[in-house]
Amino acid sequence: MTPQVQLVTPEMAKVYLSKNTDNRQQRGWYVSCLAKAIKRGDWILTHQGVAFSESGKLIDGQHRLEAIVEADTPVQMLVTTGVSNDAYKVLDNGIKRTLSDLTGINVRTTEVCRILARLVYGGNSVTTAEECLEIYNTGVGEVSDSLVEYCGKQIKVYSSAPMRTAAVCLILDGYNQNYIKNLYANLCHQQFNELPNVAQNFIRQVTDGRVSANKKSNLLARGLKVFNPEYQDVARLQISDSEETAANAYCRTIVRNLLTKEKK
Repeated sequence: MTPQVQLVTPEMAKVYLSKNTDNRQQRGWYVSCLAKAIKRGDWILTHQGVAFSESGKLIDGQHRLEAIVEADTPVQMLVTTGVSNDAYKVLDNGIKRTLSDLTGINVRTTEVCRILARLVYGGNSVTTAEECLEIYNTGVGEVSDSLVEYCGKQIKVYSSAPMRTAAVCLILDGYNQNYIKNLYANLCHQQFNELPNVAQNFIRQVTDGRVSANKKSNLLARGLKVFNPEYQDVARLQISDSEETAANAYCRTIVRNLLTKEKK
């Protein structure tokens, strides 16, 4: 095998892709994710690059090459030739590393960073480690870690990522941290009598099956009302489609403002 670092241009990438005769089906969402990283300047040269078999076929690097073409930007990449014709049998078969593995961030805080990164940077499937770290360092990480440590308990729906994200964003927006942390802990520990009216109503909705953990935008919007002290006396917790959209915009604005401050 012969490895060599090359500056792979979009034109070169197209030539390399023409040798892609037996590769897997393209995952467009992944290509777009890599292309966005390249455009932002987040591409880093690593041991993962492009590989050609002894017979000249492209056997690894299809999505990276497609991303170079989509981004229309050259990047440095390790190009290896002369790889065994049978190497494709073992490529990409290892256990994939999670964002938590890549960043060293607590798993539950990583979930919050992922939600906020998708709101800020766009995309529905993949968030890069760099995006997560950028969100984490705005203060999101410190607040989320503190919230998780303070509560010390996980319970379906109540401690879900959208609910934690709502609590974190409200704290970062200046709402009473002690109120929010205590409410979150009481929700997770099911201390019903310690909860304000809006949170008690939320528990009844979850118990009756009217709230689903799978509807993340809806849950985020509910969380923003549950943890907001201005809504504590509300007896009926209702969320419209426009409120879901507004909730996403609210969290996006908070994080974008924090990112802007970080760059000054």
